[in-house]
Amino acid sequence: MRRSFSYQSRVLGAVTAALLLLGTAACGKDSNDKKAAPAGTAAGGAFNWQKHDGKTLTLMFSKHPWSDAITPLLGDFTAKTGIKTKVESLPEAQFRQRVQVEMTGKSDVIDVFMTAGQNEGAKFAKNGWYEPLDGYLADTSKVAPDYAAADLSPGVLTGLTFGKKLTALPISLEVEMLYYNKRLFKDAGVSVPTTYDELLDVAAKLDNKGGARAIALRGKGAASVTQFSAFLFGQGATWTEQSGKAAFATPEGVKAFETYGKLAREYGPPGAINRSWEEGLPMFQQGQVAMWIDAGAFMPKVMDKAASKVVEDVGFAPMPTGPGGAVQAYNGWGIGMSPFSKNKDAAWYFMQWATSPEIVGKITEAGIPGGRTSATFGPRFPADWVQTYTKAIGEARPQLPAVVSVGESRDAIGAAVVAAIEGKPVEPAVKKAETEFNRIVETAGG
Repeated sequence: MRRSFSYQSRVLGAVTAALLLLGTAACGKDSNDKKAAPAGTAAGGAFNWQKHDGKTLTLMFSKHPWSDAITPLLGDFTAKTGIKTKVESLPEAQFRQRVQVEMTGKSDVIDVFMTAGQNEGAKFAKNGWYEPLDGYLADTSKVAPDYAAADLSPGVLTGLTFGKKLTALPISLEVEMLYYNKRLFKDAGVSVPTTYDELLDVAAKLDNKGGARAIALRGKGAASVTQFSAFLFGQGATWTEQSGKAAFATPEGVKAFETYGKLAREYGPPGAINRSWEEGLPMFQQGQVAMWIDAGAFMPKVMDKAASKVVEDVGFAPMPTGPGGAVQAYNGWGIGMSPFSKNKDAAWYFMQWATSPEIVGKITEAGIPGGRTSATFGPRFPADWVQTYTKAIGEARPQLPAVVSVGESRDAIGAAVVAAIEGKPVEPAVKKAETEFNRIVETAGG
């Protein structure tokens, strides 16, 4: 199966401009539309993968399914380019600390590193810790003829663009989706909800306080924010204004908090405020809940016959439509280049190899969707999962607000989510979160 994306008019102008550069490079045309050299050729001859033969790159990875999948392929990269690689792979918390230490010290130790743009992107961009990639993509002498840059999803590049500069290339994407138990839906005589009003109605009909509860949602403060985001967007609200100030304490935003809180409080297992994905996943796997809203990346675990009792009953659906439209939410990882690297051109060769159609195809077949529209999904992906993922990416916005202090801002928003789940007055809690959010943004300078 292939993914087809409906490119949205909301894609930022900065990313649109970047894609125009990509298209220019891919088509082998200059900015005046005059005939130019084909993509991947330079004035001195054809693009040459062996141009940086003998160089050695240090790659800094977080322990992640993508890094697990790409590492065994690095020998192919060396055979293709003559460039050797040294990999350091650390648990996420240690990885983030290590990268920040190296960047603060302007160390040239790291050449390429994994980066989660929605978490540290604004901060890293503000501090000058990314090498901008637009120039590399626009330079036809540095782009392989088959790179197909225009195949990269512009909606995803939006989340990797800061200050009109592309900071990373996408490698692994997660979209929020609705997991549901077909058997429990059939027994209750309900259909998959397509709107948030229907979601509340279906949850009420599914809920069995003496048996399977209707739904499991994250409620553990900051951990809930990523999955709450689609509720916010669906109601027609957003995280911030263009100025960067909070915009989620509107009537639409308050409605989103109320809906999320009611679902978790009235129709889910007790203890929601202590729940993240680690607790929600086994509940769905064991048939303890009829619905679970979380990242689509957990599909392999839900479909694992050794761990899941519901393999034959699992269905996948996009997040419901609300007054704000059929707005989905995504998160993911990219790879960025250190601005302090002494091997930038060789690093760029690795980056375009790792995000090339061939390698993204292999990674996707391994169960890790990347940022290309043309990647083919393997048989391990259920048809309705593919359809849901395709729809979600085509309509997705970044899950988190593009601010420097992401962690602190998530804590502030998460406190309002907890208040909503606990049944406290929602509007005051959301307004308090907005005030704290603005204080955090102002203190951090963005």
